[in-house]
Amino acid sequence: MEEYLTGFGPAMSRLFNITWAERGFLIVFAFVGPALYALPAIGLFYRIRFAGFFAWFIFIGPGVAEFTHFIFPLLRPVINPETPQSVSHLFPNGVYIPQLPNYYVHTAGTYYFPGMYTAILPMIPGIYAIYRLLKEDRQRKALVVRDN
Repeated sequence: MEEYLTGFGPAMSRLFNITWAERGFLIVFAFVGPALYALPAIGLFYRIRFAGFFAWFIFIGPGVAEFTHFIFPLLRPVINPETPQSVSHLFPNGVYIPQLPNYYVHTAGTYYFPGMYTAILPMIPGIYAIYRLLKEDRQRKALVVRDN
């Protein structure tokens, strides 16, 4: 919700010169993402090993990589980096996106990027899950070595 309300998609568009409008943001994070999170959970419940691959993707991607929210304010936007106001832009592929906010700390004067305040929330279970899985793997390997 924080990312949506503060314009994460358009801010990424301005930062990296990519076409990510609000519609695309909502499709990915409000509709597709939750479905992709539910499928590995169901697969793990039914002990389908392939679901573990997707679970690791979730632990590392949204789990650990959320720290990038803290790096984004330090990156100079590709589109009008010195203009603090939101700008509209027509991208080379013909997509027009209005209201691209600028969160570049040297222009905006504040250290913030959409989603930064809540970025730590998915990191906690993601890092904990990785920790638990690695710990259990070490314990299992130690039992195998001890039993042999």
